[in-house]
Amino acid sequence: MDEKDTRKLLGENIRRIRWSKNMTQEAFSEKIGIEPSSLSNIENGKSLPSTQTILNIQQQFDVSPNDIFDFDIDYVKSAQNLEEEIVNSVKAFDVEKKRVLYKIVKAIEV
Repeated sequence: MDEKDTRKLLGENIRRIRWSKNMTQEAFSEKIGIEPSSLSNIENGKSLPSTQTILNIQQQFDVSPNDIFDFDIDYVKSAQNLEEEIVNSVKAFDVEKKRVLYKIVKAIEV
């Protein structure tokens, strides 16, 4: 695994932690002491978090190092985890995005 893969997987884990707390990037970044743009770059795999940022995430949200650094790429999310992530994502959508998503869901219903 190269550094690019590590950044991406680490960012995904941090995003999952934020979603599990039902927090926006702004609220989460404030709690861990970084700028929202820095959190966005971390979640998108553009940069790595500092050691202090990782410690702040662990302390503020009571998560283990494994929650942050488990890069099991074969990980299959449970149905409940998927539903939680979808709901948390949709909550942040504006009305127009929700309408588009509704059309997509209706189009793929079987």
